[in-house]
Amino acid sequence: MTFGPTASVDRPEQRQPDAHSNPCTPKLPDKVNSAPFVQGQRIRLKKGEVNYQLLGPPTAPVVLCLHGLNGALSSFEGLMPLLVQSFRVLCFDLYGFGLSAAPSGRLDIDAYVGQVQELLDALMPNEKVFLLGFSMGGCVAVEFTNRFPERVERLLLVAPGGLLQRSKTPCQPLLFGCLRTRLGGCLLSAATLLACCSSCCVRRNLRGDKLADRFELDVREPEKFKGVSRQNGERFLWNLHRSVNSYLRVLRRMPLWADDFKECYVTLAKGSTPLLFLWGDSDCTVPFCEAEEEVRQIFAPNGVSCCMLPEAGHGLLLEDAAQVAHCATAWFSDLQDPAWQQCLARWRLRSPDAPADPGAV
Repeated sequence: MTFGPTASVDRPEQRQPDAHSNPCTPKLPDKVNSAPFVQGQRIRLKKGEVNYQLLGPPTAPVVLCLHGLNGALSSFEGLMPLLVQSFRVLCFDLYGFGLSAAPSGRLDIDAYVGQVQELLDALMPNEKVFLLGFSMGGCVAVEFTNRFPERVERLLLVAPGGLLQRSKTPCQPLLFGCLRTRLGGCLLSAATLLACCSSCCVRRNLRGDKLADRFELDVREPEKFKGVSRQNGERFLWNLHRSVNSYLRVLRRMPLWADDFKECYVTLAKGSTPLLFLWGDSDCTVPFCEAEEEVRQIFAPNGVSCCMLPEAGHGLLLEDAAQVAHCATAWFSDLQDPAWQQCLARWRLRSPDAPADPGAV
C-alpha cells in the first residue's frame, strides 16, 4: 500500500549513476531485499527512484496518500486494505524515506510537490485524484493543491502539519537557533557523521523493548503496538546515517510551523477544492489545540468541518484505521447519507469570536 513503468525490486538490475547524486548524501544500500520496509514497485523520476504501491480496482478513482515525517508508505498499511474496496490507492515513500532515493539538495516543499507531480504525470497523467495528507504530508498536500488545483478532486487533511506554534516546540534553541539558520549545514554534517560512526554501537544498545520504547507510538494503548514501535525503530536504524540526515534535512527546510506556512492555508481557503480535516482529540504530536485558532480563523467562513476522533492520538491511521477509512470513503465519495451529513454539520468549524453553537465545533 500496478500501473505505469516499474522495475521490480526482486529482479537484479544494473544501476546507472544518478545525475543528482552527491558523495556527501547518504545512499540506500545496493541490496534492499532485506530492508525492513514495504517493497513496492520502483519508478525513476528526475531526482531518483521512488518506491510506491498502487492497488485497487483498475477503473476506480484514485486516492493518493502522503505520509508524515520519518514515515513511509507503510504508514498506510492499516488504511489501504479498507480503502481499496472502493478506490485505487497510491502510496509512496517521499524522498529521503523508506526505499525512495535521498537526492542531494534541499528536502523541502518544492522537492516534495515536484515528486508528487512527476509521479502522477508518469502513472496517471490525465486523472484527477483524491488527496489524503497526513502530518507533514498534509503540508505537501496543501501546497500541491494550491499549485495544481486541476489535479485534485477533494482533499482530506489528517492531523496536518504547517500550523504548529514555535513557542511550544521542543528544543527551540537547537532547532530555530541553529538547524534552521546558516549554521544548520554544519550541524547537519556533524550529526550525519556521528550517526555513521556510531551506528554499530547504537544497534547493539537499542534492541527489543528498549528500541520499542524509544519509538513508542502516540496511541491510546502503546503496549498493544510494541511490535510496530520496534519495527519503526528497526527501519530507522537500518541505515542510521541516512535516516538522521533525511530527518534533519526535512526539519531544516520544511514549513511545519504556522509562521512559515499559514499563508499557504489561506491560499487553500481561497480556492474551490472541497476540504475536510480529521484529527484525534488526544494527539500529542500535532495537537489540535496548537492549530485550532488558525484553523477556525481561516476555514470557518468557508463552512469547513474538522471531524474529531475521541481519544485518538497521532497514530490514528493505525489504531483507528476503520474510523479514518469510514470518514475518508464518505468524504471522497461525497456521500449524501443523512448520518454522514449530520456528522459534517456537527463538526463544522466556527470562528473563534463566534457565539457558541451546539451544531459546530
